[in-house]
Amino acid sequence: MNKMAKGAIATGVGIILLAGGGGTLATWNQAQNASMGTVVAGDLNLAPASAGVWTNASGTVVTVANYKVVPGDTLTYTQPLNVKLVGDLMVAKLTVTGASAADGFGTNAVVSATTLKKSDDTVVSATSDLHPSDTGVVTASTTFTFKKSTAGLDATKASVDLSGIGYKLEQQAPVASNNS
Repeated sequence: MNKMAKGAIATGVGIILLAGGGGTLATWNQAQNASMGTVVAGDLNLAPASAGVWTNASGTVVTVANYKVVPGDTLTYTQPLNVKLVGDLMVAKLTVTGASAADGFGTNAVVSATTLKKSDDTVVSATSDLHPSDTGVVTASTTFTFKKSTAGLDATKASVDLSGIGYKLEQQAPVASNNS
């Protein structure tokens, strides 16, 4: 083989090696830490502040397990709750759970919307949003009305287990939420 052919082959092999077979053509680059800091999650908590109380239509405290309702009567359950809401965009709703009077009394009983009273005695509706400024004791009241328009002996000796009533505090996603 002549020198020219050997030189051409060696140059071709060198170019192949540089282009992809082991050699690199590097470009400059630089990385820098952004020092963004630390984010801390907020908090949401709900706990009884004291025992709940049942009262009847005349405002008398009753033991619901021994109480016999009659048409036109109401029972109201009142529960002081410790609410904790922490977060810059924290918004939550408090709702009653397990409160369906229709199980035993059918259309002869109605469960009212839960009302909330803040520690400063401000009354808000159950559909109102709670914010971090509402952290503290919130009193929830739910009323069960037994209709006086009950026909004949409808719902006589009917029963409803109200022991499963509770309250739920649920965060509402921020308006500009990522919905994930």
